[in-house]
Amino acid sequence: MIVDGGGVVRGGRVPLVRVAYIAAMILKIARVAALAAVLGLAGCANATPSTPPGDSADARRALEGSLGGVRAGNYTFTRTGGGQSEGAVHLPGSSLIAQGHGPSVLRTGSGFYLRYRIHGDGYASWAKLYQKHAGDADAKQRAELARVRRVMAVLDGTHWVRADEKRLTAAAAEEDLSGLERMPPVPTAEKPDVTGATELVTAAVTARRDGDTVTGTLDATKVDAELGVFANDPYYFYGPRASAMPYRARLDAQGRLTELTVEVPGQLEAPASQPPAGFPSDAPTAPADPPVVITITRYGETPEQPVPKGVTDLDPGAYEMLTNDVD
Repeated sequence: MIVDGGGVVRGGRVPLVRVAYIAAMILKIARVAALAAVLGLAGCANATPSTPPGDSADARRALEGSLGGVRAGNYTFTRTGGGQSEGAVHLPGSSLIAQGHGPSVLRTGSGFYLRYRIHGDGYASWAKLYQKHAGDADAKQRAELARVRRVMAVLDGTHWVRADEKRLTAAAAEEDLSGLERMPPVPTAEKPDVTGATELVTAAVTARRDGDTVTGTLDATKVDAELGVFANDPYYFYGPRASAMPYRARLDAQGRLTELTVEVPGQLEAPASQPPAGFPSDAPTAPADPPVVITITRYGETPEQPVPKGVTDLDPGAYEMLTNDVD
């Protein structure tokens, strides 16, 4: 056997030493490759995954940031479903909040104005009752009935009257008797949002962003029932479904909230008398309630509201009537 200088075998077998050397090199290479593969897999397992484009952190920042326009205290809004209302806020000069059911109030300058249908759905019945007893009344009673008719003439849901806000608030506190029990909230520099959007956004449980839309679920039991966003207290009327109501928020090009929709489930056929977690998720319910939809427009462009034309002062005797304002 002859081996030339380059290690090429000529006319013979490869020596055993050479075979052993080559085998050792192959084994070493295989071990290094195997180790690299193991380390690579471990690295993949321990690496922080890349952030997806619609992760919840990004969505939550966008959702919370969308309230900046409302917090500036100049906007126009409507809210349908649940407690219906609409309004125009121009802080610090004025605010108008008109409710579909209940009192509407206007604050402009130092004046406070009320538009309200006393006795609500019972307005016509009470008017007939007063008329019925007018014929049998003595002089004092006739004078009182005449005053009542004057009050009802302006508290008919269409006229604005100048009122004493403190006395109205006191009348509203008699919630077992007064239909004023749900007075509209007062926008202030500290709490400029009277739409309910801030409460709903704060109650968000999950959030995912897709362009100018954020979707997820919210816990309606965290929303103050006194705000009237929902028709009833979610805690008692929707059971466990109240903790996971789907919502959709739409933002404008500046990232401001323009529309917030909350899908409201059907009410429990047997309203809750214990925490919602105590009810099965498939508890019988009525058909779904209409969604709550809050629309906000005219950021920074909402003007101050003028004093209503033809406004009159509310008769002082009306406050007692409002305290006992029952349907």
